[in-house]
Order: sequence, then structure tokens, then C-alpha cells
Amino acid sequence: MKLSLLVQEGKQHATTLLFIVGFIFDVIILPEAGHMLTVWIGLLYISIVAGAIAGREWLISQNTASKSEQRLFSFLTFVIAYFSGSALSFISVYAIRSAAFSVSWPLLVVLLLCVLVHELVSSHHFRFTLDVGVLFIAVLFFSVFNLPLFLKVQNDVTFVISAGIAVLFSLAYVYLLGFMSESAEEEAPRLYALSVGIPMFIGMLYFLNVIPAVPLSLANGGVYHRVVRDENGEFLATQEVDERIAASFRVPIYHIGDGDTGAFFFSSVNAPAELTAPISHVWEYYDEVSRKWKTMTTIDFTLSGGRENGYRAYSQKENLIEGLWRVTVKVDSKRIVGRMKFYIVKDENKGEMVDVKL
Repeated sequence: MKLSLLVQEGKQHATTLLFIVGFIFDVIILPEAGHMLTVWIGLLYISIVAGAIAGREWLISQNTASKSEQRLFSFLTFVIAYFSGSALSFISVYAIRSAAFSVSWPLLVVLLLCVLVHELVSSHHFRFTLDVGVLFIAVLFFSVFNLPLFLKVQNDVTFVISAGIAVLFSLAYVYLLGFMSESAEEEAPRLYALSVGIPMFIGMLYFLNVIPAVPLSLANGGVYHRVVRDENGEFLATQEVDERIAASFRVPIYHIGDGDTGAFFFSSVNAPAELTAPISHVWEYYDEVSRKWKTMTTIDFTLSGGRENGYRAYSQKENLIEGLWRVTVKVDSKRIVGRMKFYIVKDENKGEMVDVKL
């Protein structure tokens, strides 16, 4: 009896489980962003989901409800669930694999909302709208992530073009779905709204700096007492061995003495091959009186992608004062790629120092 109840419970949540399994599987096996295999796999997933949704709607239009059609309906529903999770796994390439979780977490919220709604929705009409909506999200991020690779540049114009391509695809897909079944035709107004509304909402988050400047991500970042580049092009740095944490802010403490020239911030930005973009290190100090971040120094670079471990650069800030600091890595002087906070303490006792290779 308990086994039968377990099986029945599993059937009720099968689509959600498949959605999650498809997502996790591809988080593990997908190549890095910019790899052509990643592009083709993503295109395959989106094509399978789009084809399965259309096929399921055509099946509904037959209205015979034979056992074979019922089995095929269930199969297509499971296919849509699994490959929808796989299609959305492209977001993970930039969110989960990025070291800048403080910036990329909103992308994971989008995924969790998709999973939650997937679990709560049961009726076909809402399930159909949800499946198409998830498809539109996958198409949007696929376009946003990959168009900069083909244009070889990342800026706001590239993002707008990417969103425009996703809107055109979505509108065309909704139009074609209207020929598949009566339910698809009835849901068309809602789907047209989603085809425009989803890119507008994600675009709003992007221009408000809520989501990072994909496809760029901060692979590594740190504050050091010294950073130099040797004759072989390698970066060498000096850091404190005993990294202490500021109790008030839970961030690393950086000690400076009277003879120190300041602090160095090193960043490595993941950038696909041949991608170029303007990058900057923005040094900011937290004013506890006004309770606001104040920009103290901005240092600009020109990113050139293609290196396996990311584009590397460092900047130096002198005349540091005690308190909470952060360095924000931006692209195009506006969009956040990542950031790191640290606390400055003036103290000659820095403890043991060690040289590291970055």
C-alpha cells in the first residue's frame, strides 16, 4: 500500500522532477560559455521543446482520446519538462559557475520561480501557458548569451538586439501555434503578452543592474598588498596568510601600514574568444554617516577575450582610509560584472605574508 502511494505521488510530481533533473544534468556536463558545442546543444534543446509543445497541441486537436494518444500526450509532456530544464541550464553557465554570486543570484531566482510554478500548476491551459513561457525565457537568455559571441562585442545595444530577436521568434511561434489546436488559439492573447512581456521584464532587470552583464562573469577577484606581471606574462601577488574577517561586515580585513603604497585589486573576467568590451574597476568607500557608497576611483581597461582562465587585470588604489570598501567590476561603465567587499584597517602588524601566482 505504501509503495503504491509512493508511485502515485511520484507520478503527480514527475514533470517537476524531470524539469529539475534536466537542469542539474546539464549544469554538470555543459561546456563553458562560448564553446560552439554549447551553442548547438542549446539550439537542440530549444528546438525539441518548441516541437514537443506544438506536437502536443496538434495531438489535442485530434480529440480522439485513444490510449495510444494518451500515452503519447504523457510522453510529450515529460519531454517538454525535461528539455525545458535543460534549456534553462544555460543560465547556470553564467550564474552558478560565476564566482560573483552576489551579482548573479537573481538569475537563480528566475529558475526557482520556474520550478515552483511548474510544481503548482496542474490544469492543461495553465500548463500550456507555463511551458510556452519557460520556452520564451530560454530563447531570450540563449539569444542574450550567444549574440555577443557572433557580434564579438558586448554592450547595451547588443543586449537590445538580442531581446528583439527573442521577441520576433516568440511572436512567430505563437502565430504558428494558433494553427495547431483550439486551445492554442484561445491562449494566443496571453502568449502574445508573454512574448513581449518576458523580454521587457528581463531587460528592465538588466538596465537596473539587477542581473549581471552576461555573457561576462567574474571568475576570480581579490585584494592584495602587491601585484606585478613578470616577463612571462604571469601575475604574481603578495597577500596576508592569516585572512581575518571583520565582525561587523563579515568581509576580509586588509591591513595597511604607514609605508604601504595602498591596495591592489586583481580580477579575472570570463570572456569568450574574440569578445571585446570596455571594463572598469570602480573603487567605492562606504560612508557610515550618509550610509551610502561613494565612488573614489575608476580605472578603465579594454577587455579582449579568448583566454581560458579569463581576461586578467589589476588596479591600484592609494590614500586608503579605514572602513568598508568594495571594488565593482563593470562593463561599458554601467553594467555590473561582479564585485568584492573588504575592510581596511591601519595596522603595522599584518602577520605573515606570502607570494602567490594568480
